[in-house]
Amino acid sequence: GISKADNPGWNEAMSGPEAAEFWKAAEVEIATLEKMKAWKVVDIPEGKKVLPSLWAFKKKRLPSGEVRKYKARFTARGDRQTPDVDFTETWAPVVQWTTVRMMLILATQLDLKSYSADVSCAFLHSDIDSEVYVEMPRGFKQPGKCLRLLKSLYGLRQAPRLFWKY
Repeated sequence: GISKADNPGWNEAMSGPEAAEFWKAAEVEIATLEKMKAWKVVDIPEGKKVLPSLWAFKKKRLPSGEVRKYKARFTARGDRQTPDVDFTETWAPVVQWTTVRMMLILATQLDLKSYSADVSCAFLHSDIDSEVYVEMPRGFKQPGKCLRLLKSLYGLRQAPRLFWKY
């Protein structure tokens, strides 16, 4: 299950005994997002919705229980988006587990090799197809500024579809 201790909120992460590790993870996340040109910092636009943002923190553990890595993910609050205003489509095709099992059975029966892959920062590879503004990340705020997204960001309702289209 999900442990609150392994998935702290901002206040717990930044005030607890592992605050330095979580802060470093947040800095790495921001550096990655900036390297991928996920946004540009702009003045808060008048008359435009600026979505709240959120930090998600996680301790990744080894099977022994020892902490392997501290992870931080900066996300947009997609639950605050308005359908048909902030986005139109959200669906993206997904594979059914019965199909995966069938492919693995066939690979075994036919003595074929199978491979898997993980796309690092998956949603950040796709360009955003609408005008979306997000508040500056907590801990990195600049007065009067927000982020105009150039890439899809975790948390947006349309993020899975944009990645699929990519």
